[in-house]
Amino acid sequence: MKKLTVLLSLFLIVGLVSLSYAQQKAATPPATQTKTFTGTISKVTPADPNKKTPAQIAAVGPDQKEITFHLGRNAVLTGADNKPITLDKLTSGTKVEIKYYASKGGVNIARSIKIVS
Repeated sequence: MKKLTVLLSLFLIVGLVSLSYAQQKAATPPATQTKTFTGTISKVTPADPNKKTPAQIAAVGPDQKEITFHLGRNAVLTGADNKPITLDKLTSGTKVEIKYYASKGGVNIARSIKIVS
């Protein structure tokens, strides 16, 4: 009976770890889906925890089309000197390079934003 309990416990742990890994892997899009956008920031909207909305960056590309990006939870913000920056350093008129992916719902999620000179 003791061996059966240990064996069942082991299978339960292995099953939970596998399930957890599968969910984590599904939530992270493959690197091949990452796209690069270079343009000039036209608007920065900070996150609103009350409305549960993420920070958003709108930027205009070389084709003069404005694209909106939601800041991903683990997005990396970098200055032109490659040092980390905060969202308040990204202002209208700043030229940036944005690495992003499009979610299944068609929302552009920024993985990284770097100021370019």
